[in-house]
Amino acid sequence: MKKFLGALALALALISPVAANPIIIPGDKNQRLIANNLYLTTDSLFAAYMSENLEQRRLAEMYVIGVIASSEGESWCGFKIASPDAVQEQVYIGLKSASEKLPKSRPAAAIKSRLKEILPCKK
Repeated sequence: MKKFLGALALALALISPVAANPIIIPGDKNQRLIANNLYLTTDSLFAAYMSENLEQRRLAEMYVIGVIASSEGESWCGFKIASPDAVQEQVYIGLKSASEKLPKSRPAAAIKSRLKEILPCKK
């Protein structure tokens, strides 16, 4: 019965509109988020980032933090030249633009591209 309910929940999540639950949270507490969100798109991440659902928003923010932390000093110059609030605003602008122009693209690329554009490292 548990397997059936899990499969049913997954099926419903997959056919649901993006805005309802952009980041898929597994019904089984032992399953990780990675499996169901490997192909997260920019429009899905932006929907979660702007969601009224606190859990979705926090998950999206953690994704953004991971991209920012892993690309700081490589794709863009970092917090030495920009405040966290300024970086957050630029992430919002980048994700909003990409979700309109390239909704099925990878959100990490949109975030890194925007930060590199606005906060490049000078050599």
